Amino acid sequence: MAYLAGVDRNQTTYLVTSLDDFIENDNPIRIIDAFVNSLNLKKLGFVVYDSNKQGQCPYDRKVLLKLHVYGYMNGIRSSRKLERETGRNIEVMWLLNSLKPDHGTISAFIKDNKKAFRNVLKEFTLLLKGWGLIDGKLIAIDGTKLKAQNSKHNYITESVLQKKIEYVEEKIEEYLKQIESNDAAENLNNAISNKNVADLQSKIESYKQMKEAYEQQKKEMKDQKISQICKTDSDARGMKNNGKFEVCYNVQTSVDSKNKLIVDCDVVNDINDLNQLSNMTLRAKSLLRKRKLKVLADTGYYNAEEIKKCLDKKAILYIKKSKSNNTTGQNEYRKENFKYKENTDTYICPEGNDLAFSEYSSKNGIRYKRYKCKSCKECSKKSLCTTAKEGRNIQRWEFEELLDQVAEITHRNNNIYKKRQCIVEHPFGTVKRTLGYTYFLRKGLESVNAEAASIFVAYNLKRIINILTVPILIEKFSQLSIR
Repeated sequence: MAYLAGVDRNQTTYLVTSLDDFIENDNPIRIIDAFVNSLNLKKLGFVVYDSNKQGQCPYDRKVLLKLHVYGYMNGIRSSRKLERETGRNIEVMWLLNSLKPDHGTISAFIKDNKKAFRNVLKEFTLLLKGWGLIDGKLIAIDGTKLKAQNSKHNYITESVLQKKIEYVEEKIEEYLKQIESNDAAENLNNAISNKNVADLQSKIESYKQMKEAYEQQKKEMKDQKISQICKTDSDARGMKNNGKFEVCYNVQTSVDSKNKLIVDCDVVNDINDLNQLSNMTLRAKSLLRKRKLKVLADTGYYNAEEIKKCLDKKAILYIKKSKSNNTTGQNEYRKENFKYKENTDTYICPEGNDLAFSEYSSKNGIRYKRYKCKSCKECSKKSLCTTAKEGRNIQRWEFEELLDQVAEITHRNNNIYKKRQCIVEHPFGTVKRTLGYTYFLRKGLESVNAEAASIFVAYNLKRIINILTVPILIEKFSQLSIR
């Protein structure tokens, strides 16, 4: 059977061509080139070297940024792997004009420009807004967990330390007992016995030192009032991630509903989203310059104080409160089933009894009004409603009417609220499944924030290539470069 035959690799040929002939006109690599050329790196905060200085000529920062963006668009983050690509990848050769920066240069560029990478994402967002690809009419906020560069073995809590101390104490006790048994058998074989005792004493000393180190760590945690230590990456935290316990960072994003493009991102080490609503809402509002911004968020963001901060800045929130179980387990007697009557300043329980205002109270600096039921003792449903001996009472936040307004708006616009998941989960699916970014390569909040910004710049570039065409985008970027 005949097979397709190629050209003999040893055959001499005469080629009159250029690198550009190997790159198709619709190759996304041309978008990276045009995008970076359109940026003012000095304005964005990149360290730009003066070409008039004497000494070895530095690499143009745009060359290194092009390589950086190319790497993130193709799942290559390691500086050594990027260095390897410069010598074997025709696309990279075309992009860098055959320059070959080494891994040290690439790594130093990333290290020196952490804040600037975040500014690239912001600049890109404004550019997309100007092109009408982001309209800011509806923003969805959500977070996801990405693993940090810190194994669970290097994650320490007070309970973990206590278990280690107990283990060390058991080993010390075990070796002490062995020494006693060796002493009893000393007359049988004196030389072997003495050697065994020396080995055991050495082990005991090692375990004593380990115990001292664990107790010192425990004391430091108590003095610093911290509950956990990550030895490899001190900024990372232990969190639940897809039902598993892992050392992670919490990646917050705001996504525009029109084309599922990332507006902004922020990496935090909070183990949940409770304190991130105002942070992400006000950042998006400021970046998009929207006087009134409509924001979708899930129940994980429901925090009364955070909601008030957003409403004070004229944001419109669509968010649902999670339903907490009643202490008796009878959920028909949850607080939300007690109706508040504003004209009488009372609550009506499911059985029709009044809960009148009783007193003011405060918790963690937040003021509440407390309402008590006077008919509880005579009510046949008391055991189903409350476990309190004095009867059912309800706390009402001093700005509870704001929460009622948000609940009413969300209920009326449930069709809009249902869009939340399909808006905000789209980028996470692409980033994790398609690009493979389930973990951070760098350590420390500042570094992982720069890395997250680079990931989402790559995502937005891939997304707009699918929305528009490569030639159209090149033309748009070229117009910016001319300006």
